[in-house]
Amino acid sequence: MKNQNNNYQFNIEKFYKNYLKGPRIFNNRDALESSYIPEDLPHRDSQIKNIAEKTACALLGDTPPSFLCYGMTGTGKTATIRYVSQKLAQQSSRIKPWWIYINCNVVSTPYRILAHIYNTISRSEKIPPTGLPKDIIFKKLLGLLDSKVGNSICFLVLDEIDILVGKKGGNEILYDLTRLNENLDNCKTSIIGISNKLKFRETLDPRIISSLGEEHIVFPSYDASELRDILTERAKIAFQEGVLKEEVIPLCAALAAKEHGDARKALQLLRKAGELAERAQNKQVTAKHVENAQGDLENDYIIEYIKGMPFQAQLVLTSLYLILKFSPEHIIISGDIYDVYSEIRGLLPGIRQLTKRRISDYINELTLAGIISAEVKSMGHYGRTKIIKLDIEIELLEKCLLEIDKIKIILNHKPVLIQSDKIKLKNNIFKKLV
Repeated sequence: MKNQNNNYQFNIEKFYKNYLKGPRIFNNRDALESSYIPEDLPHRDSQIKNIAEKTACALLGDTPPSFLCYGMTGTGKTATIRYVSQKLAQQSSRIKPWWIYINCNVVSTPYRILAHIYNTISRSEKIPPTGLPKDIIFKKLLGLLDSKVGNSICFLVLDEIDILVGKKGGNEILYDLTRLNENLDNCKTSIIGISNKLKFRETLDPRIISSLGEEHIVFPSYDASELRDILTERAKIAFQEGVLKEEVIPLCAALAAKEHGDARKALQLLRKAGELAERAQNKQVTAKHVENAQGDLENDYIIEYIKGMPFQAQLVLTSLYLILKFSPEHIIISGDIYDVYSEIRGLLPGIRQLTKRRISDYINELTLAGIISAEVKSMGHYGRTKIIKLDIEIELLEKCLLEIDKIKIILNHKPVLIQSDKIKLKNNIFKKLV
């Protein structure tokens, strides 16, 4: 259908009709979500057994020990805890344990953690987001645990627990939670911490280690063969029979195995490949769909990463972008980044100046994320510097920066550094050539 300007216009009614008439790819796509808990968790028998042994005494009304789970992203830590919690709940017992999950990346202050626990248990009376003294909430929570959870067990699962330690009041709230049982008459609690950082225990307050860090369970990364098994089982539930070409699952597993054996990445890749086949109304999912899905997911990751960076880090990346935009052949050194950063920071009110050391830290973080590369080069008696290169498409970077309100207003600013009619004197001071 064409509009008045002779351009094609999207016909949503026709699109939906064609979609419904098209080939069916999925049977239950939710089975490819990381939050989906299947009937079996391949290659996690040891961890399931360990957690089951630690938590089984809850069925008798005894207090399970608190413990930590370590492992890289996508190694099944949260899924295994949820799997065990479901199996525990299915046992015929007069005592039904409570499970409360707290994502410390989202709920990260002592006040919000206590309020989240209280509101999850209460469901009717709610603690407001702010306003009450912490000790008042703590007393209310103790009363609620004794009255509503009663003689049962309340498991408090702190996902990404390491985030708390680096925040104000983090050690204190962990200490308070590990000492809950000392202040309860009826209810019993157990803390389960989940962390991606294997050395997280070393950063804990010694008072907390004695209660929380004595017992731990390690989740190793999956290899390509194990990822194939996981994907094969999920695919039986997620897809219509016969829609996956033979090479699809091995390719998804191999690509994810390169990312530290991340099962979450493997599931995302398989789902995305299926969705691309579905949108194209293809009857089968092929290796080409997987390759295209890999590109899409990488772009999605980059956009999400850049948007989630601190504003100062975004300014450092903008400095690189502006140099490349106006002088694509320019060989960029770390000093150039600092000069342009200092210049554009001055265009934005209320932004404090970073030190060269802090900017170097941000350059290292961007390098680890795969957004830039930074190669150290010797400059003789001038010392060493980093040659900076952009490792993503500049169009993708521009798209990200245009979505940041404070930054999009400076994206047409040409840095003085690359203006050919000016020379640098010292300390970021430039003079126009006569």
